[in-house]
Amino acid sequence: MGMLDAVADRIGRGETVEFRPAGDSMAPLIHSRQRVRVAPVDAALVEPGDIVLARVSGTVYLHLVSAVDTARRRVQIADNRGRVNGWTGRDRVFGICLDVDGVARPGAAAKVRRPPVPAVRAEPLSTRRMELLPLRVGHAGEMARVLGDPVLHEFIGGAPLAAGALRERYARLAAGSPDPAVVWCNWVLRLRGDGPLVGTVQATVTPGRDTAETAWVIGTPWQGRGLATEAALAVTAWLARLPVGLLVAHIHPDHHASAAVAAACGLAPTPHREDGEIRWERRTGSAPAAGS
Repeated sequence: MGMLDAVADRIGRGETVEFRPAGDSMAPLIHSRQRVRVAPVDAALVEPGDIVLARVSGTVYLHLVSAVDTARRRVQIADNRGRVNGWTGRDRVFGICLDVDGVARPGAAAKVRRPPVPAVRAEPLSTRRMELLPLRVGHAGEMARVLGDPVLHEFIGGAPLAAGALRERYARLAAGSPDPAVVWCNWVLRLRGDGPLVGTVQATVTPGRDTAETAWVIGTPWQGRGLATEAALAVTAWLARLPVGLLVAHIHPDHHASAAVAAACGLAPTPHREDGEIRWERRTGSAPAAGS
């Protein structure tokens, strides 16, 4: 197997590869031994002038797209000296050159093949003291009592809902986001040993943006025991495993207890504010994980 065959195999597995091809058939676009970076490509997007890694009649080339035959789902490959290698199917166009010695190729990044968006739904999670159960409409009656203290709404806004109104709200949440690009994940928190429900954690996940916004509420009688931190750690660890790259929380500047939970999960405050709340963020991979 030649060097370009090995590169094609790696790119076919979804890797972005840096290497130094030999030869001057692509000069002056690529001189021999210049460093190139090649990423998996959506072959339906390539255009004449793109530099692609493609197999033509059994040989792999890092050459130009010289023509596109959309009807027959194929492209023509040629070097930069006018020599045409031939036509090849889109399925044999593996990668696109993103840059040469660090100089970006115009428009190439927009043609990179993105991995499929993973299916996301709330899963049951466990911590040392709690079970995190995906929210159901049937939780509304008990949760109306948990969330019934008006003090809880001092920082999160709104007012306590009666069981019927909360049931309607939970029905909407359980039905899922009307935006197909957004996933609502909601959990109720039950103390182990058939204990009571004590609060909720939620995550609004946008897989296409690699982001999840999180929030948590613990009923007044159970506050001060570290339960919010324990639950939030479990959820942020689960989100990191999906994976989600950026975790976000919005916290009122006077809500010191919630800020402490965010800090324990590895989030840090940013200069940004939305509706009077501070935006906290964390890139995954740097926070402690919850036991499960």
